[in-house]
Amino acid sequence: MAYQAIPGPSSGSSSSSGFQYMNSPFGDTTYTKVFVGGLAWETQSETMRRYFEQFGDILEAVVITDKNTGRSKGYGFVSIYLLTYSVLIKAILCLI
Repeated sequence: MAYQAIPGPSSGSSSSSGFQYMNSPFGDTTYTKVFVGGLAWETQSETMRRYFEQFGDILEAVVITDKNTGRSKGYGFVSIYLLTYSVLIKAILCLI
């Protein structure tokens, strides 16, 4: 886990310490990472990536798995490059 100092005024994040949590190789994904729940147990990261590519360039698609069994826990995260509100709404409506 790494912290990176962010110089200057606050960038609008809830943290007032001047540090951002930078655990992603893509930088701060606060506004581009989307939680995806209700996944089938057999869903794999590559399957989820292919599905979400219709909404934009995918930085990362990860299905969370159990350490011991390797089986999906039924949720994951997708990071979409330049995620906008309209893209997010479109993605949600397609899942309903």
